[in-house]
Amino acid sequence: MRKAKQKKRGQRTRNRKKIICIGTEGRNKTERTYFSHFNQMNTEYVVHFAKGNDTDPYKIATAVSASIGRPKDREKGDRAFCVFDTDVDPKKQKNIQDARSYCKEQKIEVIYSNPCFEIWYLLHYTYSTRAFNKNEEILSALAKYIQNYQKNQDYFESLLPKMKTAIKNAKRLEQYHAENHHLTEMTRNPSTQIYKIVELFVSDQPN
Repeated sequence: MRKAKQKKRGQRTRNRKKIICIGTEGRNKTERTYFSHFNQMNTEYVVHFAKGNDTDPYKIATAVSASIGRPKDREKGDRAFCVFDTDVDPKKQKNIQDARSYCKEQKIEVIYSNPCFEIWYLLHYTYSTRAFNKNEEILSALAKYIQNYQKNQDYFESLLPKMKTAIKNAKRLEQYHAENHHLTEMTRNPSTQIYKIVELFVSDQPN
């Protein structure tokens, strides 16, 4: 009979943290910089990022699957996300839609922002249903609250005290679009689902 393996000296016995695997568009470091901060919080989750530097939604989805494994091979509680911007671009929306069937099959959750990730930042400061025709418009609106705002810079600490406000405002926007029968990513302008990831880390955190 094969002897049971003994635990190595110093080996941890506590349960591993559940993995949140996130795939982002390769040209954007903003999202990775932001989400990496959640690893400093004392929660049951840890953030991993999918390998690769693609901007095509389908390729990002396959990179997530390769990084976290097939659904049946994942540890219980692990979750996978693809984070996309619509960029107010109908072609981009079609690309996101094309990736959805693969994501559904692989149990990867699609998270989009319209027009871009910065709408999530803006919702920390204000609620508005004003539609944006291009990304530059939302960057201009955000600059009223974050002086000299620049993409890829780290604003996590200044946003943290307002995070639950942003979650509330994002859900309020979803309700607004639902009531007005805005059924696609392109018609839900502005909107963001980033809160669905953030809530995993902050729902039990103090205000």
